Amino acid sequence: MESKEPPNMPSTAPADPAGHRLFRRMLLLVGTAMGATAAGAWFAARYYSTRQASHEAVRVLMEQRFQTARGEALPMSELRGKVLLVNFWATWCPPCVEEMPELEALQQELQSRPAKMMQTIGIGIDSPSNIRLFAAKSQITYPLVLAGSQGSELARLFGNDKGLLPYTVVIGHDGALLKTVLGRVRIDALRQAVVAALDRA
Repeated sequence: MESKEPPNMPSTAPADPAGHRLFRRMLLLVGTAMGATAAGAWFAARYYSTRQASHEAVRVLMEQRFQTARGEALPMSELRGKVLLVNFWATWCPPCVEEMPELEALQQELQSRPAKMMQTIGIGIDSPSNIRLFAAKSQITYPLVLAGSQGSELARLFGNDKGLLPYTVVIGHDGALLKTVLGRVRIDALRQAVVAALDRA
């Protein structure tokens, strides 16, 4: 009697367990990396965020009488009616120092408007000696004022409750707070905000 071969049956041998372990490990690593990225983004957003500025901030600023690094008195009340670009900075803050030539160029560009309606102020949160030494060596012509801990409190009133620098504020001619920037400015966006404020003056 002719014998018949049994039909081919699909293999039921177990898959390679090592391959499964490697796949699971890769999934775990990807999931962990994604979780860490999300957590980092959340932390950065919280850390570099600012709270809403106090409605008293502009009033308190305009009541100040600062001394500049060159020894001149600067009553802020004399600047009422101008668009103000207020930059909180320190000599020990590299991004602060790096952006100052851009702020100086913007001041030079826009101060030629009628009635010189725009003024940049650098509020130094640093020791008076450091600010004076920096001013003596720099080409910055806008006022650099000696503020110290008073400057830190002003920055907090403007929403910078973490005390990070640099911190920049744009105030309209009517005293309205128009813009705050935490960290180094993007000069094109800042110019746009200042020009818009000048156009409304």
